[in-house]
Amino acid sequence: MEPDMGETKSNDLKPSDLVKGATYNWRFQEDKLIYLGKNGPWHRFSKVEDPRRVWCEVMDEGICLLEETRK
Repeated sequence: MEPDMGETKSNDLKPSDLVKGATYNWRFQEDKLIYLGKNGPWHRFSKVEDPRRVWCEVMDEGICLLEETRK
């Protein structure tokens, strides 16, 4: 059974787990994102298909909703 998306577990991603240039995706989504780094309070991501354009920005609290992309 999948955990509730609001529930945090010890294996959830934390802001300190993010690696610049690594690929991530939102849980239960297939879009692959590249972590660009942090700008102020925002963690910035681009889509793999368009790596030079910021596609989304996420605050620390939202990082637990991402997962490392499995290859």
